Amino acid sequence: MHGRDSGASGISARWAAGALLAGVAALVVQALLIPLRAAPQFGLLANQSDLEIYRSGALQVLHHAPLYAAPVPPGGWFTYPPFAAIVFVPLALIPVDVAKLGVFIVSGVALWATLWRSCRALGYRGDFNLAVASIGSALVAADLESVRGTLWQDQINLILMAIIVWDLTRPPTARLRGWAIGLAAGVKLTAVVFLPYLVLTRQWRAAGSATVTTAATVIAASVITPADSREYWLHAVRDVDRIGPLTHPFNQSINGVLANLWAPSAPPTAVWLLLVAAAAALGYAAAWKAHRAGQSLLDIVIVGLIACVVPPLAWGHHWVWIAPLLIVLLHNTIQAHEHRASWAVATAAVFVAGSMWCISWIYAEIKHLGLTTAPGYIPAMTSAVDQMPNWVRAIVCGIPPTIYLAVVSTILLHKKRDGQNSPLSLRTANSDVKNPLP
Repeated sequence: MHGRDSGASGISARWAAGALLAGVAALVVQALLIPLRAAPQFGLLANQSDLEIYRSGALQVLHHAPLYAAPVPPGGWFTYPPFAAIVFVPLALIPVDVAKLGVFIVSGVALWATLWRSCRALGYRGDFNLAVASIGSALVAADLESVRGTLWQDQINLILMAIIVWDLTRPPTARLRGWAIGLAAGVKLTAVVFLPYLVLTRQWRAAGSATVTTAATVIAASVITPADSREYWLHAVRDVDRIGPLTHPFNQSINGVLANLWAPSAPPTAVWLLLVAAAAALGYAAAWKAHRAGQSLLDIVIVGLIACVVPPLAWGHHWVWIAPLLIVLLHNTIQAHEHRASWAVATAAVFVAGSMWCISWIYAEIKHLGLTTAPGYIPAMTSAVDQMPNWVRAIVCGIPPTIYLAVVSTILLHKKRDGQNSPLSLRTANSDVKNPLP
């Protein structure tokens, strides 16, 4: 690792074993709350419905059929850029069960890799103990609603997060650094929020690489699927109704909160735009401050969270960036010389707020309503969430944005004192380790 490990602090065997035991306990808790094969398609291993949409979108491309004109089998809209459908073609060429297992495993490995890389960026030595601790941490993170939802539906959030974290924690001079942003944006448009961050922090080479890669994905899709590209960029990209109802409690963006507070009327567009602009400005300012303080992980995590809070619709499973945020908080708890209890409380609060409590409540309500024999999870979930008053929905939608607001506000309001570093980033595991990872 180019000498990176020479002064890095290591994870002890006791900490590694503790993390692994915590991971096993988290799996037990998950299985008790929602069995792994829970009906109707609520178990972690009983759904993978979004993968079906990915495969169907790829088949539309292979068969030269319209990608955005109508819902694709088994009945959902393809909402990603056309380049994503091209990327998903290999998933359509293998048996569905193999595809489900493959994406599930790759997502799990991606989660582990993100947490490993996060620890390395914080200065911990890359050894066997860290590998074990990262496994345990990944199992614990599976109890986060965002992570559970991604694995449950075979979403791609964890995979995209992993390549972004790996790419942006490399040195500024690393070859083609920034390319992962462009690729991720080509697959899922919200990744473009990293482009302003790279410009604001004057990471010009990475910004250039990201811009060129993003443009390449658009051009490639335009050449391969010209009609679909025109339809997406001229019409489909603005049609939020294709993604889902704004008032769904798992639309955990600012717009989700507003939609439920104003329901059944639509919230004023000006209010949404004002709040989104303010949230984005605060986030970029916090990321810039973290970057200036040399915190190459914290700034990345903040921008990842921006991609969750500002879109008109952001499902709960988009908030996977809470997982590396918890690594930062846990690191600060371990390293704190003062206020360790406060850091521990903050870490626990974020974990509890981001945990799978809402989907567990919905599943309990489904059992109470006797809907475990429903033909699928969507009709059962719809019946359960219909029991929620609008103010309860607004709270459910608002918890992840509240986490975001608390983090960026803490960073921006903190005034550095002599001998003190910025909040959420007390110091690396070894104060001599300052350079990004290779």
